[in-house]
Amino acid sequence: MSVDYDALARLREQDITHTREFTVEPHHTTTVFGEQTDPAGKPAAADATPEEAVRVLGSPFVVSFAEFTGRESLHGLLPKGTGTVGEYVGLNHRSAAPVGATVTVETRLTDVDGPKLFLDATVSSGGRVLGEVALVFRVVDRERFRASL
Repeated sequence: MSVDYDALARLREQDITHTREFTVEPHHTTTVFGEQTDPAGKPAAADATPEEAVRVLGSPFVVSFAEFTGRESLHGLLPKGTGTVGEYVGLNHRSAAPVGATVTVETRLTDVDGPKLFLDATVSSGGRVLGEVALVFRVVDRERFRASL
């Protein structure tokens, strides 16, 4: 089976968006101004004291929530037998969110070029933009992809 590029191109004509909300939990965070245990790491500032340590939403979780929200936006819209794999991510992490903050992720399909789907995500909390994420997904034949592994 090959990917139906005409079907993908028609996605451009739709307003494909999705929103997801989550609460920042300790496992979504990274420690700033203090040592971190998992993964292990020391703060950039050698004079940082343990009392300064604060846990905030980490960049890896900003990216993962944006990616999964983008995939949810495509649910049921891709040609039969296909799926997406991540090809590119760009992150502008602009602000911090502490444990307990409610975070909203909004994605929008912005373009289609052959097998590539381009999405933008905005991550916010309390009306404040925490970050923007640019995503590129490649649409692949699922059977062929699994066989290539």
